[in-house]
Amino acid sequence: MEERLAQFKGYLYNDFNKLSKAFKKKLSEVPPTMEYVRNLLLDVKLLYRILSDPNFDLKPEAREDFMAALWYFVEKKDRIPDWIPIIGYWDDYKVVKYVKEKHKDEIERYFSETKYYIANYF
Repeated sequence: MEERLAQFKGYLYNDFNKLSKAFKKKLSEVPPTMEYVRNLLLDVKLLYRILSDPNFDLKPEAREDFMAALWYFVEKKDRIPDWIPIIGYWDDYKVVKYVKEKHKDEIERYFSETKYYIANYF
């Protein structure tokens, strides 16, 4: 999973405004047809929510991994096309799940510091 994340780290992918626009566009294109796709959508929304919260001081390593995982979700790559309903988002799901597990302490800290959190807020 680190190899997949590494493709989307670095100065070219550190522009949060560009990521925000691409992320919202991609979300509008993804049909939540399978359970893991619905979970993927909730997970990417969570990562985006934490990244975009100006009141939460996310650790730099987690910020970089969150952004890389969201770029992995957004960008088209040489892999199984996303439009294939059963398996198209499986690799995205695995990468995002990996990042969530890797930074579960940061996510738990976010929940503990954020008074009101709604999982599906947009």
